[in-house]
Amino acid sequence: MFVKSKLFPFIGTFLNLEGAGAGGRAALFRTTDLEVTAAYRGTSEPFGSVIGTDGFKMGWIRSETDYRVWAGSYGWRGLDMAFYAPRARYHTRQDDRRHTSKNSIWHMLSGALTTTINLSGDIGDAVQWGNTPGVWFDLFGDSLVLFALKGMFAWSLTILVAAPLILILLAYVIRQADKDYIFASKVDVNRDPGSEKVPVDGMKGFSRFPVALVVAGALVFGAAFLLRKLQPFIIYSSPYAV
Repeated sequence: MFVKSKLFPFIGTFLNLEGAGAGGRAALFRTTDLEVTAAYRGTSEPFGSVIGTDGFKMGWIRSETDYRVWAGSYGWRGLDMAFYAPRARYHTRQDDRRHTSKNSIWHMLSGALTTTINLSGDIGDAVQWGNTPGVWFDLFGDSLVLFALKGMFAWSLTILVAAPLILILLAYVIRQADKDYIFASKVDVNRDPGSEKVPVDGMKGFSRFPVALVVAGALVFGAAFLLRKLQPFIIYSSPYAV
């Protein structure tokens, strides 16, 4: 009905509000770009991260909201916000107004008002000329960290280049100080020509962590896949099951 209204041609941005439960904080879990996400900045208690957006884009999250209609079918740019706890009430007889938390409604309302006002002001004008992929997340529920994806790429590239160089430098310093026990099987503690070397089994300790990581990871993922095979609908019952 709204698509058929006379207001439809004047709309370019949107804020979609959803409920996948009956309480909890209203999470900003999906946006189209950096400029519209900036409208959410300034809300008193921001909550959410870009990971949800990435999950939808990569097909890891199979559920959908009306966000798909506005952004996908009509090409609008906007935000997707929802509260989702307790997840077990979703699409049950308790998923109603009587069981819904008033605090959750107020949290969603505060974020919605701030976002709508900002989209109607200067940030709305910025949306007209910018469409930048962004990275965003809340910092302890107190403020929103927001920057362009290319900034994230620059930081990642810097770390990828600097980290090996720092490790090589540290290895050289440790080698010069004759403290490179991590790769040594025996160490000459007294440093005398005829003294007996003490076994330290450095390589054994070096390989212990990756082996433990692989085994622990295999157990966790194996148990998750087994659980999903036995009960395919378990992933919809609780966020912890996912």
